[in-house]
Formats: sequence, C-alpha cells, structure tokens
Amino acid sequence: MAINKLTITLFLLISLAVFHCLAFRVEVQEFEPPRQEGQEGPGGGSGEGWDEEATKNPYHFGQWSFKNFFQSKDGFVKMLPKFTKRSSTLFRGIENYRFLFQEMQPNTFLVPHHLDADYVFLVVQGKGVIGFVTDTANESFQITKGDVVRVPSSVTHFFANTNGTVPLRLAKIAVPANVPGHFQVFFPAHSGFHQSYFNGFSKDVLTASFNIPEELLGRLIRGPQQEVGQGIIRRVSPEQIKELTEHEHATSPSNKHKDKKDKHKDKDRSTFGSPFNLLTQDAIYSNNFGRYHEAHPKRFSQLQDLDIAVGWVNMTQGSLFLPQYNSETTFVTFVENGCARYEMASPYTFQGEQQQPWFGPGQEEEVEEEMSGQVHKIVSRVCKGEVFILPAGHPFAILSQDENFVAVGFGIHASNSTRTFLAGQDNMLSNINTVATRLSFGLGSKLAEKLFTSQNYSHFAPTTPSHQFPEKPKPSFQSIFNLAGF
Repeated sequence: MAINKLTITLFLLISLAVFHCLAFRVEVQEFEPPRQEGQEGPGGGSGEGWDEEATKNPYHFGQWSFKNFFQSKDGFVKMLPKFTKRSSTLFRGIENYRFLFQEMQPNTFLVPHHLDADYVFLVVQGKGVIGFVTDTANESFQITKGDVVRVPSSVTHFFANTNGTVPLRLAKIAVPANVPGHFQVFFPAHSGFHQSYFNGFSKDVLTASFNIPEELLGRLIRGPQQEVGQGIIRRVSPEQIKELTEHEHATSPSNKHKDKKDKHKDKDRSTFGSPFNLLTQDAIYSNNFGRYHEAHPKRFSQLQDLDIAVGWVNMTQGSLFLPQYNSETTFVTFVENGCARYEMASPYTFQGEQQQPWFGPGQEEEVEEEMSGQVHKIVSRVCKGEVFILPAGHPFAILSQDENFVAVGFGIHASNSTRTFLAGQDNMLSNINTVATRLSFGLGSKLAEKLFTSQNYSHFAPTTPSHQFPEKPKPSFQSIFNLAGF
C-alpha cells in the first residue's frame, strides 16, 4: 500500500512538472510574428550596441575637458569648450550655452565684474554672499547649498566665501548675449592678468568723466600697487568678511521659501531675480532609493526667459534612476559626488573630435539624415567633477555605484518639455493596449500583460534582487501529498 501511494505521488509530481513546461512553451509561442524575407533569425543581426560598450562617448566630458579661465591657490573658474567643438551636429541645439564651474577657498573674495551673458548658478557646496550693483541699486544675498541664482547680463556682481573651513562651489550655465557660444568678462578694477575696462578709454575721456587729476588715473586703471599680481579671487581676513556681509545687509533666500506650497510667492521679489533654494522645494520624485528636485521655468520667473530648468538628483548606493527621456529638454549634468554608470540609447554615430566648419555667404551645412534602424548603446562611468549630456528624446538610465551619487543639471529648452518613464509603476509603456504589446513584442497575452507591470517601484529602484523581490517561503507540496492520500 505504501509503495502504491509513493508511486502515485511521484507520478503526480512528474505530471505537474511536464504540464507547467508545456504551458510555458505554449504561452511563449502563442504569438510569433511572421518572419520577413531576409530577416535575421534569433541570434542574428548586427547586435550593435547591445553586447559591446561604446569606446567613444561624445556626451561625456571628463575633468580634462575643462579649460581654466582663472586658477590660483585661492580658487578657480573653469569652463567647458563650446559644445559644438566636440560635434558640430550633435550639439547644434545647445551651441549658444556654456557650462562653467567655480570654486572659492574659505575666506576669499571674487572681485566685481560683469559678463555679456545671462547665467544661472547652483550652489553645490558651502555658503557665501553674492552682491549685485547697478546705478540705482545695491543688493546682496546669502547663498548656501541648493540655492539657485539668476545673474542678468551686464549686471556687476561679486562673490565672497563666508565659510572659514569649507570651499564654496558653484555650477553655472551661461547664455551669451552678443556672439553665440562666446562671452567676455569685464572688470572695473585691474586684477592680475585681467585689465580694467577703463583701459579702453583715453586719459582725456577718463579725466573729464571722473573729474579727477591725471595722477589718479593710474590707480583707476592699474589698481593699488600692493595688489599687483593678485588674481580675481583673493584671500581676505575674517574681519573683512564680517564687515562685508554686515555692510551689505545680505538676506538669505532660504528664509524666503518656508512656505513651499505657495507656488506664486517666489515671483517678482527682487530686481536681480530673487534667489531660491532648490532643496527646500518638494522633491518631484522620491523613495528610499533616491530623490529628484527640479525648478521649472513655468514656476520660477527667474528662469522663464532663459527657458532653463535646474535639477538635483541624490541616489543611494546601488540604486537605479529608471529608464526615461525628456521630450524637448537637453540636460547638461554635473557630477558633484560619487560615481555612476549611465546608459543611453542613441541612433546617431560619432566620428571623433571635429571642429565647427566655416561656411561662406549663403552657404549652410547639410546634415544627412540617416534612418538605419540601428541603436547605439552609449555607456560611460561618470565621477565627481565630470559632465555628461542627456539629449532630448534619448532614453537613458543612471546606475549609482560605489557610494551615494549626487548630480546637478541644467535643462535647456525646458518650458514645454515633458518627462516620460519607460519603466516603473507609472511608465508610459504599461498604457499600451495588450494586443498592441503582443503585436509589437511578440509575446503571449499573459507575458504581454506582465512585461511592463512587474516593477514594484517608481522612478528609483534597487538593483539588488533581495530589495526588489522579497524572499518568498519555499514551495510546499503538502497539497500534493494530501491528494495522494498522505
């Protein structure tokens, strides 16, 4: 009797296993699109961009790509070359934008100056003061980590790092006003190798304009003798920092944004664009694996005419910013902390470093539009101090690696752009009709339904299976034994 029960049990187990295998095979083969003549079978095709990582990435700018505008022991200002220097076709849409990075050591001062360009900066570390000066106003603001400030073209301003121990670090995006992709910096006072713009006037004009003796013109043009050789960033004493901040009556933009729910209180507060703190705004995406803050030009009047968005992403170690793309915005992204692998799908090829060609009158560059159907996988490891570009319409994902990953970005052409996620609980593809999914991907009805609905998280997700799929109890065969009579 016991032998018969054991035989029946083994037979039932084998039958169930065979049944499940056949059911799975039928499910997978339930719908298979007809193969076109000449079409590669499974494993065929070029497979370009799937198994091999790209060796050249035009969208990644390492630290070596920056050119120093100024550098000394007290700080530096560096800038990426014009984007079209890397590729005259891939970056044509952002050729009038320049990315800069500025760092000032503790207790330092960057002398007054102005640019023939509008720019927006984001404080990524430290605290300090920015002062604005015009012929009718003098206003300054305390700035700290997360603050976003709009600096209008040709408005004179200066910086001071008021922290005695931590450097002040600023990421900037500039929009030149005169020559596309190029701007100049103008200094009223002589600073190191940077001449005063008063050098552009004759002595007669300067004497008459300022109504001063000619012997004082040397001080105006060349600066104090004891400061010859000093740069635009110079060390100052803590007493001078205190005197500067007290004299300017600097106000903190963070205090002006305590009510984060009021969407209109950030407008028209200051002649110079009313700084605001990005990190005090509610994160638009947030869970245990990451947070993303974004200031959109439709909400903040300071960003509207420049059509620029400002973003800040903070990801925990080993997390994934799920695949997505922006409809019209190209993001220039700077890594502030950690390293990440970013992957992007692109139909464009890149032939290496190239210069923007010159065209004569009436001539235009012709860009051949190729629709080869191939997708190139752009893959790079990006680390602190590096920049990568996320073009509009290009699906991408970011995977944090050895530590928490922090990056900030400036979105160009942001006003009418939307962000579309391709994975996660609220992804776009999950809204495709099941029949359309089957026809497109060649899956059976049940697998088609599960294809885009199995992710447990939105926007940010873990890469560790134990976090994604909690451990389940081991399968029990009690019901089978019951059926066999045990």
